[in-house]
Amino acid sequence: MAAVSNTTVEPVRPLASFPSSVWGDRFLSFTLDNSELEGYARAMEEPKEDLRRLITDATMESNKKLSLIYSVHRLGLTYLFLQEIEAQLDKLFKEFNLQDYVDLDLYTLSINFQIFRHLGYKLPCGKLLSHPWLIAYNVIEYFSEND
Repeated sequence: MAAVSNTTVEPVRPLASFPSSVWGDRFLSFTLDNSELEGYARAMEEPKEDLRRLITDATMESNKKLSLIYSVHRLGLTYLFLQEIEAQLDKLFKEFNLQDYVDLDLYTLSINFQIFRHLGYKLPCGKLLSHPWLIAYNVIEYFSEND
């Protein structure tokens, strides 16, 4: 019987010869400057407070306020102003009147509907579907499909 050898042979792997990077070793020596980040955080406090004041402004018209809340929501900043936004939406939802929506354009109507629905408020969509803009849209859609 032949003796079994316990030595293992390492596989030979070819080495890649990549050209040197145009960045050099710049990222190997990166240091994070916390004082600069803290300066950015301090600089954001004033605009954040201005936006908080706008959201809680009692003199702003409800459609403009809902449009502002919609923009804040779309930017992903709702978490920063969640209590203020919920308080304003509670107030606006309690004052909700379908008659106020008859003279609105479709864009404003859809934003108002969407922001209430996104943040958990149940609007009567059946009544909103009888809005003149939506009726006109449904008629146009009906005739365009039946051409």
